[in-house]
Amino acid sequence: MKIAITGSMSSGKSVCSNILRELGYYVFDSDLAAKSCYEKSHPAYKDIIQLLGEEILDEEKEIVLSKVSSIIFNNPSTRIKLEEIIHPYIKDEIIKHSKNYEFFFAEVPLLFEASWQDMFDYILLITTSKEISLDRSVKQRGFTKEEAIKRFNAQLDVSYKIVRSNYVLYNDKTINEFKNDIISWLDKVKNGVKN
Repeated sequence: MKIAITGSMSSGKSVCSNILRELGYYVFDSDLAAKSCYEKSHPAYKDIIQLLGEEILDEEKEIVLSKVSSIIFNNPSTRIKLEEIIHPYIKDEIIKHSKNYEFFFAEVPLLFEASWQDMFDYILLITTSKEISLDRSVKQRGFTKEEAIKRFNAQLDVSYKIVRSNYVLYNDKTINEFKNDIISWLDKVKNGVKN
C-alpha cells in the first residue's frame, strides 16, 4: 500500500514521518529527493543552472538553495519550469522505492500542487490552524512573520486538500498526543479502514 503524507506548512508532516520511522517504517522524503537534484553529480544539475543562471552557484560551483528559493518564490512561471525538471526524478524515486515495502510511506508536501494523488492508494493530510502554522514557521524555520504569511498564502487552501484526502490529522496537540493519534490512525490503516 502506497501512502502519501502531506499537509499545510509547518503542520507536522516531518514529525509524523519521524514517528513512523521510530515505529519501524520506511518513509520516503520527497524534499530530500528534490535536494539531491541540486548536487553536481545529479543529471538535473546542468538543466537547473541553464534555467536559473550561474548566479545560483557559489565559488565551488555548488548550487546555493537560498538563491534558488529567492528566485522561484517571486516568479511562479520559473518555479513551474524548475518543477518540470525536478519532479520526474522524484516520481521515479517514489516508484522505485515503493516496490520494496508492504506499507510504503512518502512525505510529499506538494502532493496536490503537483497533482500526484493518483500515485498513491491513500492520502494522510496533516493540518493545523493558521496561527499555529505561522508561529511554528517563525520559531522553527526562521522565517520572518511576513515571509511566513506570504508562504502560507501561496499554498492551496486546506479545504481543497481535506476533501481529497482519506484521513485528516489535526496537529494542534502535544507531541505525545499527536503520536497517539498517529498510532491510532496507523492501526486503522493496517486493518483496512480507509477513513
